Amino acid sequence: MRLVRFAGRSTQADVFAFGVVTQIFGNKYPENVLADAIDGNLQHSYPMEDVYKMAEVAHWCLCEDPNDRPVMREIVVALSQIVMSSTEWEASLGGDSQVFSGVLDGR
Repeated sequence: MRLVRFAGRSTQADVFAFGVVTQIFGNKYPENVLADAIDGNLQHSYPMEDVYKMAEVAHWCLCEDPNDRPVMREIVVALSQIVMSSTEWEASLGGDSQVFSGVLDGR
């Protein structure tokens, strides 16, 4: 609530809030903490590059100047590219792409 009162309601505030939420998953933490944030069931056989890309999206959303933050369309495109990359990675392992394909469907 404090953010809404301070910054007002805007898409830029929404983008910043999204960045804060995604930052919780490791944006400002060392590499080993990013790795620890990944589901242990993957047994460290995941595309770490995609983890870094997600952290970059979070960092982009947290730009101090609201005019430097992406619009939601840019966030959706960036996340879609990460999901597609992850789906391709999963398929290369012989998986059925259910882990990452459900992300965009909200599963």
